Amino acid sequence: MEKMLSSFRADDGFTFIELLLTILLLSVLLLLPIVYISENEPINEEKAAIAKLREDLVLAQHIAMTEGKKVTVSFEEDRLVVFAEKKEHSTFRYPLVLEMETVTMSINDVVFLENGHPQRSGSWNVATSHVTARFSLQIGKGRVSYREL
Repeated sequence: MEKMLSSFRADDGFTFIELLLTILLLSVLLLLPIVYISENEPINEEKAAIAKLREDLVLAQHIAMTEGKKVTVSFEEDRLVVFAEKKEHSTFRYPLVLEMETVTMSINDVVFLENGHPQRSGSWNVATSHVTARFSLQIGKGRVSYREL
């Protein structure tokens, strides 16, 4: 048994070529996650901006409920402005340009009544350079939801 184990051992260690091949293999394996993460970074930023838009719309709904005022929203390229009783209440900025496309309603048609329920229901698309999502405003539950297309 000891003879067998001693035949697999090398007293001299690795040769120079074996050492270079090992370093090359380790370098490639360590670089793979870095390349994968850097390719997905813009997509993750775009998904985060779309998720932020939903959170800001829900916040506008909460403003309507807590203050008991009719709330409207206006969207222009990279910012969402929330109006309570026709007075500017809040402004939310986005790190990139979001393009809105009307499906059954425009985002500028979104109105939350004093009790937080939307005035009407409908859908619109939000697009960035890599991601497109469809937002839906549901009457009854007053839910603001989106899904990627």
